[in-house]
Amino acid sequence: MPHRIVPHLSPARLSLYRSECGSASDHRAGALYVWQVELHAAWYEVLGLVEMLLRQSVDNALADWNHRALLPGGGTRDWLTTAARPLDSLAAKMSRDAQVAAQKAADKRPRNHPRFNAPVIHDDLVAQLTFGNLAHLLPTKAAPTNRSTRATGRSARENLWLHGLINTFPNRAQVWPVGARGDTAGRKVCLGYHVGNTIGRLRDLRNRVSHHEQTLAANHAARHEDALLLARAIDPRAAAAISELSTVPRVLARRPRF
Repeated sequence: MPHRIVPHLSPARLSLYRSECGSASDHRAGALYVWQVELHAAWYEVLGLVEMLLRQSVDNALADWNHRALLPGGGTRDWLTTAARPLDSLAAKMSRDAQVAAQKAADKRPRNHPRFNAPVIHDDLVAQLTFGNLAHLLPTKAAPTNRSTRATGRSARENLWLHGLINTFPNRAQVWPVGARGDTAGRKVCLGYHVGNTIGRLRDLRNRVSHHEQTLAANHAARHEDALLLARAIDPRAAAAISELSTVPRVLARRPRF
C-alpha cells in the first residue's frame, strides 16, 4: 500500500503532499505521492520521444544551414565540430560536452557492439544533445525593444533562428498560422521566441521529473499540449503516434481527490 512509503519521505517533502491533501493522513499522502510517480513515468515516454524528434530535426536544419554558410566553419554538415558564425560561439560548450560524453559512451561499448572500437562520429555527438542544449540555441524570454546596438538589428540567436533553425519545423504554418499580414521577418522572429520558450518549459519539466521533484502545481495539461504542438510542427504523423502512445492525459484524470 502507498502509505508504507510515507515514513521514508523527508518531513519537508511530506508536508507538501499533506498540505495538498488537506490532511495528515499517511494513506492520502502516500496515494498522492505514488500517483505523481506514475505521472512522471508517463512523462518520460512523451518527453523522450519529443526530445528525439526535436534533436534530429534540429540536426538536419543546422547541417543544411552550416553547409550553405559562407563564413569560416561553413561548407560542412558537421555543425557541432566546424560551425560557422554565429553558431560557433553558441554551440562551443555543448560541442565540447557532447564530445566528452560521446567518447565515454564509445569507450563503454562491449565487444559485441556493432561499433566496438569505432571512432566517434557526428551522429554520436548529436545523440548527446538534450532539451537544455537545444533551448540554448533559440531566442527565449522576450524580443528586445532596442536593436540599435546590433549590426543586423538582430541577436545571434535570432539570426540563427531566421536563417537555419526555423526549418526544424517544416509544418509550422499549420501549427502556428501566420495570419493575414503574411509570414514577415518580424513574425518569424516572434515565432522563434515562442518556440524557444516552449522548449524551455519542457526542459524545466523534464529536469523536475528526472529528479523526482514535486510537480503537483505544474500545468501538466498545458505542457502536454506544448509537447504535441512541437512534434506536430516537425511531423504531424509522428505527433499523432506520440499522442496515441501518451498516457499523460489518462494519468492526470486519475489524480486522487480528497
